[in-house]
Amino acid sequence: MSVIKKVAILGASGNLGQVIVPALLQAEFEVTIVARPGASQHVHTGITVKKALYGDLPAMTTALQGQHAVVEAFNPAGAAHQETIVLAALAAGVSHLITPDFSSDTFNPHADELQIFEPKRQAQQKLEELVSGSNGTLAWTAVIVGGWFDWGIKTGKFWIDQKARTITRFGSGDQKYSMSRLALTGDAVVAVLNDPARFHNKPAYFASHTVSTNQLAAIIKESCGGGWKVIDIPLDGFVDKARVLWEQDTVKGVKDRINSPAYQMLGTAALFDEHNRYGANFGDKLEPGWDEGEDALRDNLKRLIN
Repeated sequence: MSVIKKVAILGASGNLGQVIVPALLQAEFEVTIVARPGASQHVHTGITVKKALYGDLPAMTTALQGQHAVVEAFNPAGAAHQETIVLAALAAGVSHLITPDFSSDTFNPHADELQIFEPKRQAQQKLEELVSGSNGTLAWTAVIVGGWFDWGIKTGKFWIDQKARTITRFGSGDQKYSMSRLALTGDAVVAVLNDPARFHNKPAYFASHTVSTNQLAAIIKESCGGGWKVIDIPLDGFVDKARVLWEQDTVKGVKDRINSPAYQMLGTAALFDEHNRYGANFGDKLEPGWDEGEDALRDNLKRLIN
């Protein structure tokens, strides 16, 4: 398998792109950003910028010419253009594609039960269909990292509220889930591109920690000062209510699914199922040496919260 040096990234201005691009540069890859026409782009020194709409096959093919790999760091809505992107990558001679996963385990056998994974699942199915007919010219890797706990705490999207000093516990609190620092995502992408044969046509699992809410609560109470309160939310009927809301949104024609209560509730159900039905705990699948340990978790939480 050929060495990868030239990497195009789609979605460079988003949360993912802002950590993946510096990681690629640090690892001395040649980086090209593919941005929408008219989009403003803060560009690091030494980066090439090309313009193309994800759904424009001729423009995307031109933008990807000469690239060895493509990283899809766009938000889930961009996955609707997967067929065009893959066809462009094939036409341009790209050898490796990193899919727009970077979160929960969408390869879990029960993922299709939760509608929030549908865009990524459909994109993956289309990718595998096209790759199977490419005579091995294009390979793929899905990078699975779980939730980004540092980003989530900073933005108020995590179940630790540093301002109110509350910890929300869904169900028993004993369910373990794998989670990562946002920046670890960039390191994982570099690891895949440095050894593409090892990660050929499969998901690769990376995470900073695999813990439970009860473990997090104990660490926080010990290391981050007093005054913390645990708020319990039962999970009985939680998924059923979320599905009802999802169907109501479907009838109403809601477009912004990601910010809807239904989406957030289904995401919560995926994380905290008492029997790990949706694979939130993928600690047994991690690449060796990536778990950062409890001391690192304690230090990160102190830095984020205090």
